[in-house]
Amino acid sequence: MRRLALSLIRFYQRHLSPHKGFCCAYRTHTGRQSCSALGYRAVRRFGVIGGVRVLQARTQLCGVAHRRFSPPLRLPPLAQRGVCDVGCDLPCDGSCHLPSCNACNSLGTPLECACRLADCGSSSCGDWPSRKDARRREAEAGIYLPPQRNPGRR
Repeated sequence: MRRLALSLIRFYQRHLSPHKGFCCAYRTHTGRQSCSALGYRAVRRFGVIGGVRVLQARTQLCGVAHRRFSPPLRLPPLAQRGVCDVGCDLPCDGSCHLPSCNACNSLGTPLECACRLADCGSSSCGDWPSRKDARRREAEAGIYLPPQRNPGRR
């Protein structure tokens, strides 16, 4: 079993990793071994089960390094994101025949209704960070990542 795991890691390192277009975030940040090199050493030293445990801990740190040090994704302009603007889809003359618009009649003017519904609809926009991401960032804030060994090399 150990030989099979080691040969799969070597196959990944030689044939798949050079073509995927990115490298290990932990290695990029710290200058230490990549996750696959550590996995190879851990499987060789501790066996498959022990090596997988070591590799799981490292890939978690690699994910933390990626989320912490990678540049944020650039979102396309709002018009190209594919999200709808609730305020633009509402009738402007105040003649709302939808059951959900009964609350609008008590608000006053149609403009106030459009603004209220647009504010309610904005919580489902794609550019707002989710609560799950915020909780993950809070949990990962205390995780230690060692400093880079060779500051000149990135």
